[in-house]
Amino acid sequence: MKSFNHFSKAIDKLTNAAGVVAAWLFFLIGFFITYEVVMRKLGMPTKWSEEFSQIAQIWCVYLGIAFALQKRSLIIVDIIGDNVSTLLRKGLDLFAISLTAIFCIVATVNSFKDIGYSLKTSATTDTVLAIPMWIIQTSLPLGLTFLFLQCLSEFYKTCTGTEETLSELDQAH
Repeated sequence: MKSFNHFSKAIDKLTNAAGVVAAWLFFLIGFFITYEVVMRKLGMPTKWSEEFSQIAQIWCVYLGIAFALQKRSLIIVDIIGDNVSTLLRKGLDLFAISLTAIFCIVATVNSFKDIGYSLKTSATTDTVLAIPMWIIQTSLPLGLTFLFLQCLSEFYKTCTGTEETLSELDQAH
């Protein structure tokens, strides 16, 4: 059990790192959109800033989703959680985490099929830059793998009552 505690902490560190990368990508998106606005006003629009921003946003979502789970910032239905006992709320959390983990597995497997197809057909974006689609699609299995690992960590923390998980549940009552 102690080894899984170390594993959980390592997952949390990985998730934090992914969250930092996502935050920096959001910063870069803002910077490059501002750059594009200035360049457009000067009559010299770029061909890459819009596409970079769109691709970076996709990566931000998938890199940041595990961080959102770790911080318990995902959307929850409070009307149910606020009106049940702590034990039932814990059971509902475990059920939701389990469903999320199953979704991660199914979606990750299917995303590899899409990446394989894109590699096989040399699919690219329909823009001047013609960025290979696999670069964009790789964000899905990577982000969902992080989310799956964070599900394992949250499941462990919810079962053992470690860190802030149980205190957050108790504050709801």
